[in-house]
Amino acid sequence: MGTDVLSRGMFALAASRAVRVGAVVAGLAVVLALGVLGIGHGGPDETSMDAQYLYLAGKYWLAGTNAYTPAVTLPDVGVGSDALRQYNFAYPPQTAPLCLLLGIGSMRQAFLIMNVLNLLAIGVLAWIGVRTVEEQGSRPSAPTSTAHRWFVPALIAGNLSTAFVVWMGQTTLIAGAGLAAAWYYAGRGHTVLAGIALAIATFKPPLSLFVVVWFVLTRQWRVLLAAAATVLAFSLVPMIVVGPVEVFFDWLHAVGRYGDHPHNALGTRMLFNLRSFFHAVGIATPDLFVVGFLATVALWWSRQRFADRDLLALLIGVTLLFGYSHSYDLAALAVLIPVFWRYLHPRAWASLVALGLLFAISFPNSILEHFHSEVLLHARVMLLAGALLWLMVLSTNAARGGATE
Repeated sequence: MGTDVLSRGMFALAASRAVRVGAVVAGLAVVLALGVLGIGHGGPDETSMDAQYLYLAGKYWLAGTNAYTPAVTLPDVGVGSDALRQYNFAYPPQTAPLCLLLGIGSMRQAFLIMNVLNLLAIGVLAWIGVRTVEEQGSRPSAPTSTAHRWFVPALIAGNLSTAFVVWMGQTTLIAGAGLAAAWYYAGRGHTVLAGIALAIATFKPPLSLFVVVWFVLTRQWRVLLAAAATVLAFSLVPMIVVGPVEVFFDWLHAVGRYGDHPHNALGTRMLFNLRSFFHAVGIATPDLFVVGFLATVALWWSRQRFADRDLLALLIGVTLLFGYSHSYDLAALAVLIPVFWRYLHPRAWASLVALGLLFAISFPNSILEHFHSEVLLHARVMLLAGALLWLMVLSTNAARGGATE
């Protein structure tokens, strides 16, 4: 009886236009207030700090020097001495168009552009998320409610991981939107669009690598060819400045230097993966990348046991657990929101549990750090593992015809 009352109450709220509009407004308010305006984190002047390295790289490319090992000193470009001293550009050469776009003006203009791009990426994720809910396999479904058109975008925009990426000026949302778009368009036969989107996703190789492996395993050669051509086109300026082969070696050396940074050491709050959690509880493990690769192969091998629409979410989950991820990369979990919505929106208690998981996984580690517990800092890794196991159960039931839409 209590469950029925809760369900009726939740459906009544979801059906209210005022509640729907309020949810979207609240989601946008969160990302604008915490992300763009930096409320609670020093204000607008303390936002987009990571974007300044992309901005500097653009300035170096525009000056005709190698952004990985710059040989010239930039004039005053509005960046603090700390950023110049700590500068180590570790993004791949195909990010050059983004860097050049940011570098053509002032740093303030670059931050504005980065905010706009991140907000556009949120829009792409929301649009694809809504489409994901409305499509069943390859055939359009006929949802009995339009609530998802309001609440899915609200949850994607309003969760704390999304705001964190916007505040930092990071590229996770851009790469995540690229992954979602690549998967979406590849599934509909638009190979060129899928390839371009996949190339954009490779702006963050650790986040996109297992999805690229998936495209190889499924022999989607046209998508991969379009992605490779786009990567080369995007890398044209660095290849001209440094050399077509040398620039990629310079990037790999920069990645090695980046990995030695103290913020990337095991135990720090910025790292997010199973290895970090094991380290926190006193279990030493080697790099788990091979396990992640094998998990990707196993998922491909058993893909018939899962609903097709869930595979990207599972792949991104595997990437975050076994790959090389940071706290801001949790924003890529936006692809899980429409997937869970499809399964859980008729079930009140399950929906509340899923919302609680989303909140707990995206809860800021900067707050948890005050408790001086390394285990607490990395506990949300296990929450994500639990969420993925839950999704696997739901997906296998759906693939067997045991789940209702």
